[in-house]
Amino acid sequence: MSRITLIFFLLALGTSAQEKETDLNFRKQIEAYNTSFSTFFMEGNIDNFSKLYTEQTIFLPEHSRERIGKKNIVDFYKQWLSEVKIVAFKKTIYELQNLGNYILEIGNFKEDFAKKDHKIYSYSGKYMILWKLAKKGKPMTIAAEIWGSDSYIDDKEFPEINDANIPNTKEYSDSDKLTVEIKERNQNIRKLVQERNGAEHAKMFMSDAIYLTYYTPMLSGIKDITDYFVDHEKPGTLKIESISIKTSAIIKTEKAVVEFGFYSVDWRDGENNGNVKGKSTNVWKRNQDNQLLLFRQMVNHD
Repeated sequence: MSRITLIFFLLALGTSAQEKETDLNFRKQIEAYNTSFSTFFMEGNIDNFSKLYTEQTIFLPEHSRERIGKKNIVDFYKQWLSEVKIVAFKKTIYELQNLGNYILEIGNFKEDFAKKDHKIYSYSGKYMILWKLAKKGKPMTIAAEIWGSDSYIDDKEFPEINDANIPNTKEYSDSDKLTVEIKERNQNIRKLVQERNGAEHAKMFMSDAIYLTYYTPMLSGIKDITDYFVDHEKPGTLKIESISIKTSAIIKTEKAVVEFGFYSVDWRDGENNGNVKGKSTNVWKRNQDNQLLLFRQMVNHD
C-alpha cells in the first residue's frame, strides 16, 4: 500500500469512527428524551414533555387531524390527558437515520391508559419523529411526529379529541422542480391504488425501505412491502371511487426529502361505502438511476 493510499485509508477510518461517535451521541440524547417524556407523560406534566416542540412542528396523531405548532400540540395533549390516566408508556428505538441536518427516529411504543370507566386500554404501535439539529450547545427540536397502531383499534377506545378549532390542512403550493416531481409520483400512486395494482405500487419503494402503515406492524424490506400491497390492493369487490393525495409541506434535508401528505379516499364494496381520510410522512431518496423512491413512509388515519 502506497503512503498516499494509506493516508486516505486512515482518513476514511477516522471519518467513519467520528460519524459513529456522532450517531451514538444523538442516540443518547434521544433515549434520554424518550425516558423523560415517558415520566412526564405519565405524570401529566405537559409543560415539561412539550419543550422540544416548536411553532413549526408538524404533528400527525392517529385518529385526529394534522396540527401545526406547539400551541395546537399542547391542546391535543390537554384533551388526551383530561380523558385518561396514563398507566404505562415506553418507546423503543428501532433505528436512527442521520439525514445530515436532521435525524429520523423510527421506533415502537406501548401505552396503557385508564379511561373514566376505569378500564385499562392497551395501545401498541410504531412511530416516526424527525429531529432538527441545532447549533452546538443547543438542544435538538422536533420538526415532525407521527404514530399509529400495530392493529385495528376502534376510534371509540381513544380519548375524544375535538379538532374543530384546527385549521384545514392546506396544499403545499411551491412549483420548484423537486416539488413537481414529488407530486407526479403521488399522482402515480393515486392511479395505482385506484387500479388496485399493488405489485406496481410496491415498486415506488427502495429495496431497503421501511413502511409503517395503519393497523399493521412495521414492514421492513421490499419483500414484506410487496407482499402487503399485493394483498391489500388486490382486485376484488372493493372499488376506489375517488382518491386524492396531496402534499402539505416539504423539508429538504441534506440526504433526503421529507414530504408530508394528506389523502381522502371514497370507497365502495357492494352495498357498503364510505370515506377515509389520513396523512403521511414520506421520506424520498434517489436510487442509482436518479429515480425518486420512498425510503421510509408512515401513514395513519384521521
